[in-house]
Amino acid sequence: MRIEPLLTQDCVIRIEGAADSRAVFARLAEVASKSLGDDAPGSGVLLQALIDRESSGATVTPEGVAFPHAVIEGVARTALVVASLSPAVRFGGAGGQACDLVFAMFGDAERPWEHVRLLARLARLAHATDALGRLRAPGDAAGLFEALVEEDRRHV
Repeated sequence: MRIEPLLTQDCVIRIEGAADSRAVFARLAEVASKSLGDDAPGSGVLLQALIDRESSGATVTPEGVAFPHAVIEGVARTALVVASLSPAVRFGGAGGQACDLVFAMFGDAERPWEHVRLLARLARLAHATDALGRLRAPGDAAGLFEALVEEDRRHV
């Protein structure tokens, strides 16, 4: 599964000064809700789904990349929101891992395999040689969007 068809410039953002992971989740849910449109669950539902999933285990890797995700009834299509964080934010509470790159996924509970395929693709991209350096290099959302598209095209 390629990520380029799911990416829109509006869904690649930079979050500065977030107090904690909940604030990051709130922004991700807000962006996803707008992207999914009027027929999708609201940002409050999306936020709660992320919080519920994260409470079962932090989704951040030792490399400082988080993959918060949720499958929700009534989501007609998969939404992907990517964010760079400045400064890094701890996920999983005070003793958690600091994170500066987030790939948030929202999928349809009726099609969980799409969600799993997207999660696997993102993990492969993030763990490719030097990929995280290329994704962290841009200082703005537009640069991150371009880096994501290039990275996706590298891994056909």
